[in-house]
Amino acid sequence: MRSFEYSIHDIIEEEGSDWDSRESGGADRSRASRPSVYGKRYGVAMSNAETVRQRWKMRRKLTDLKVKLCDVTLVLAISGLILAMLDVEFTATRILERFVSTSDLSFILRSTAIVTTIALLFFLLFYHFIDIKIQLVETGTSNWRVGITSERVLNTMLELAICAICPIPETGFVAWPQLSNIAEKTRQYVNIPISVLLTLPMFLRFYITCRYMVLHSSQHQDTATRTIASLNHIAVDFRFVLKSEMYERPLFVLSMASLLFWCVVSWMLTQCERFAYPSISGFQHFADYLWFEIITFFSIGYGDVQVNTYCGRGLAMLTAIVGTLFSSTLIALISRKLILTSSEKRVNHIIAENKITNEHKNAAACVLQNTWRTVLRSRDYQKSSSRRNHHKLAKSQRILLCSVLTFRKTRWKLRMQLEEEDDYFTARRAFNETEDRLQKVRQRQSQLDGKISALFENVETLTQAVMARKCYLRQ
Repeated sequence: MRSFEYSIHDIIEEEGSDWDSRESGGADRSRASRPSVYGKRYGVAMSNAETVRQRWKMRRKLTDLKVKLCDVTLVLAISGLILAMLDVEFTATRILERFVSTSDLSFILRSTAIVTTIALLFFLLFYHFIDIKIQLVETGTSNWRVGITSERVLNTMLELAICAICPIPETGFVAWPQLSNIAEKTRQYVNIPISVLLTLPMFLRFYITCRYMVLHSSQHQDTATRTIASLNHIAVDFRFVLKSEMYERPLFVLSMASLLFWCVVSWMLTQCERFAYPSISGFQHFADYLWFEIITFFSIGYGDVQVNTYCGRGLAMLTAIVGTLFSSTLIALISRKLILTSSEKRVNHIIAENKITNEHKNAAACVLQNTWRTVLRSRDYQKSSSRRNHHKLAKSQRILLCSVLTFRKTRWKLRMQLEEEDDYFTARRAFNETEDRLQKVRQRQSQLDGKISALFENVETLTQAVMARKCYLRQ
């Protein structure tokens, strides 16, 4: 923690002195001495390797500080949420069981939650300040207006608004309408503390967990991965990290996300519904609504547990939507796991093709055997046209017809199997056929070369004989 404070102090001093020097030194330095790119005052020229090294060290230091700030904001956000949840439980116990001695403890918990919230807001602002500084170092500019865009300002204000929600001491109650199939109960109202309603939106602080996953992921920490991603115009953000984790460990990610969602929404449903039924304990409420969450998540809905408030109905609809998305994703992942790989398809294809080929050969052999038997029976019938020979001839003809039909079926199966083969087998078969044809062409070419060589030798022999004959005639 001491090194973390020193690093923050060094960055603030370095940044303040840098910006003060830019503000005060503008009038002293000449216009020509300012760094410029393409004739404009934007960017910093890196003329030597020392400047590049310094900027790389600066960026590395800022990146490490950014990761530490993300860890601190996550700890503060979770701590404030846990304190608010404890306060809600103590408040519910004090109201439903009329136990007054926990009021001081509730005040202490809310005050501590407010302190952690203020610290969280400060560290969030400092986190975005460091993020802007990293962008300025990466772009090589000294103008801070480049890093502050309207989108960044809106995102920062939205984060501050989400993280600023926390229970306040000495808050009152709000009338909560109770919904039921009975008309008398529908007109009733239940008083719920405002601190409970302020605690429910605090679960939106879990977005910091997504940022923590990105900054601590192997894709973001590996420089080669970030470089290849930037070259392919891919941002290493939460979407990319989540898709990578889903591709590598889909069941683990879905299981952990489902369990966390069930527990959080069950606790929220307990706070929305527990004041309508003060006779039931809080743990019993939580167990019932955990069962309700799981049943609604998978779109079963037995109807044994119902919600009686608008807050509960809203959370039930959210559960149904999220459950539908998770179920479809789970089905897609299971179907992807059940798909055979190319190697497995090749093994099955080879086995099936060999089996059908053997059946086709056996069917062809049966056709030949039955044809020969039919010819023999027809000769016997021609020699002696008895009733016995007639039955034998008819029987052999029926067997021949059945064997012909079996041969046609196996030939059709073999043709369909060849048509269903994948691209690998098609390319491999075409390669083998091309290789056989090239082999035949090479053999014919070698034979032709031998014949041409023999013809050339004969022509040479004939030429020498003619020349010898001419010399003899001249003499």
